[in-house]
Amino acid sequence: MLKGLHMHITASKHLPLIAIATAAMLMTACDHNPRQWKTPNMTTLTPRLQPMFQKTKTVCFGRFIVDVPATATIAWGGSDIPLGVTIYPDGADKVKGLALKFIDELKSEKAINHDDVPLLLSVDEMAEPEGKIVTGYEDFQSINDLKINGYFKTNNDGIVIDSRPLKPYKDRAIGKIKSIARRLRPLAENEIPAEPGNCIENFFLPDSPDDEKNHPGELISIGFRLKDFPDAHLSISVAPSNPHDPEGDSLQRQWKRIKEDPASPEEKEALAKIKYFRESPRQIHDWKTGYEVLVRNPDEEKVHSYHDFQVKFIGVPHDPYKPYADIQFQTGVANNAAGATKASLTDEEAIAVWDKITSTIRVRPTSAIPLKSADAGPSLPLGELAATGRTCPQTGWWAPDEESGTKGSGRQHIKKGERMPHVVSQGAPSLWQKLKGEQPVHQMATVWKLVAYGDAPPAAPTGIAAINGSANEKNAPERKG
Repeated sequence: MLKGLHMHITASKHLPLIAIATAAMLMTACDHNPRQWKTPNMTTLTPRLQPMFQKTKTVCFGRFIVDVPATATIAWGGSDIPLGVTIYPDGADKVKGLALKFIDELKSEKAINHDDVPLLLSVDEMAEPEGKIVTGYEDFQSINDLKINGYFKTNNDGIVIDSRPLKPYKDRAIGKIKSIARRLRPLAENEIPAEPGNCIENFFLPDSPDDEKNHPGELISIGFRLKDFPDAHLSISVAPSNPHDPEGDSLQRQWKRIKEDPASPEEKEALAKIKYFRESPRQIHDWKTGYEVLVRNPDEEKVHSYHDFQVKFIGVPHDPYKPYADIQFQTGVANNAAGATKASLTDEEAIAVWDKITSTIRVRPTSAIPLKSADAGPSLPLGELAATGRTCPQTGWWAPDEESGTKGSGRQHIKKGERMPHVVSQGAPSLWQKLKGEQPVHQMATVWKLVAYGDAPPAAPTGIAAINGSANEKNAPERKG
């Protein structure tokens, strides 16, 4: 998987572009992500794009979710939550080897201050989860800087958690590593956790009481590759907002400086060739600290013209649900370099894809944070499918899909943003349950199908009425089409 994602598709780091393109790409160096965002005038999907968005999936990253085409490939970047966490899918053996290599390196390093003291300080074994924590000095010149790595195995996945504390904070750092390792749990594909915490690659880290008292902030990076247009890459990075100078991360300020003060006549000439589509403040739902710049860079020697879209939110200091955010979309990407190939999307299509995806970024609904609806775009078509546990993508009437093989529950009115429920069916009561007048029920996961639009009835049924779906059926509109 790709690491350091937000640095991968920046053309200025990979191609010999002229100076102004380099300066423009420097704007992508910082990261910060906000809550939920509202699009300007949404660009309509062209007929060529519509099939790609007929089926979408909701992806959880950090404390947020986003809807992308079901065929999109996910590329995770780095995660600090708040310590660095690197996931190696199916890499338990590799992580075990990394631990042995780290220990050997510390043992073989020269002594601190030229004494016969190895850099390795300790190796602590852990049973739950299985792994070890290795502590050593940062280098042989300092006796106060430590490097502490935790190496763990969960099923077949490998996990490395790293910290670089000062020596007086050794025990606290080890405690944090142990806490993160014990709280991490595997995250099923398409699972959207209902509790506060952070989604990272293949895992979910629930919040701890310490996080609530003194929230350290998180750095999360994730990217998406469109199967139908493989040269189109979108990346999202979130990080704590700068409490000392949040405006220092302002895209508006950076872009203004580039346009008003080109360093050379060549830069000024190149700037005039850039095609501007949109440059304005951007709000996504209730987050209002964003600025958006959508451009297309011109053809250059050995570099194709490519779209370069970006929005940054400076965020709110100390608010994990309104962090700094950096969202980028580029076309013409090959070998992680923008402009290395010809863009497959037209200008109109690139803007439509950008608006469609970024408008769905929102805070993940949990028991602590209510969900705001995603974009208020057109209704999803009848027949849309959503599995149990997924966030409901469309307010309306849903019923178990016949092809799923599950029965029970009848139609249910589910609002956009709510969790898709389990199917509830009646079981055969035992003799004792019959005597007590009890009716056993069973829950099972299923695939729900959108069968009708419409508002919910004045009062939602509960208990057995909800199980049978009888009250819902009386109020549910007839399916059309």
